[in-house]
Amino acid sequence: MSSTIDPLSFPNARIGEGTVIEPNVQVGFRYHPDCGRTVIGPASIIRMGTIIYGDVVVGRFFQSGHYAVIRARVTAGDHFALGHHSVLEGLIGIGDGVRIMARVYVPTRTRIGNHVFIGPGCTFLNDKRPARLPEMRTPVGATVEDEVMIGGGCTILPGVRIGKQSFIAAGTVVSKDVPAHSLAIGNPMQIKPLSEDIDRPNLRSMMEAELDLWHPQGPDPADVSWV
Repeated sequence: MSSTIDPLSFPNARIGEGTVIEPNVQVGFRYHPDCGRTVIGPASIIRMGTIIYGDVVVGRFFQSGHYAVIRARVTAGDHFALGHHSVLEGLIGIGDGVRIMARVYVPTRTRIGNHVFIGPGCTFLNDKRPARLPEMRTPVGATVEDEVMIGGGCTILPGVRIGKQSFIAAGTVVSKDVPAHSLAIGNPMQIKPLSEDIDRPNLRSMMEAELDLWHPQGPDPADVSWV
């Protein structure tokens, strides 16, 4: 790997200084002859197998996992991380400090605010009656407000709004709006008060980390132990 980017390798992209790009990556993929270029902010890392379409704009300290896919017209702020095998289907707005873990699916017309954590294996949807109506309607995805924490394995149904600083327990099916500062749990979903110990913003040390554990410029993982 090298932090030196050859512009001829990615003619439809502008890639910020200090970005690390692993082998077998496509940035600025021309999904249409007239598509615009991709813009990736400085000090990012794009891992092997990642495909990023044209018309994508991502801020500084972006991190992609292996084989992540970002389709066209996604915008994301600084400190955005997208985990292994996750898919952003295009036409998505994402704020600063967002962490999307492995194997997450986010469809078009989904909006995600600032400092949001989305756990592994979550599925977002944007159509209540797919392939059943004679006329195709404009999809409506979820809106996730700032400081939301979504646990692993959740399903987020079309058009719902998840309020600021709420906490969605692992495995929950979010079938209706969640008020700000609430705990949502289960299927069918129940909404409960959020306890004082977790009614707080998401940790900035986690949401705005500039290097992950496996970054080549980070500390030696052999020095890290949880035992």
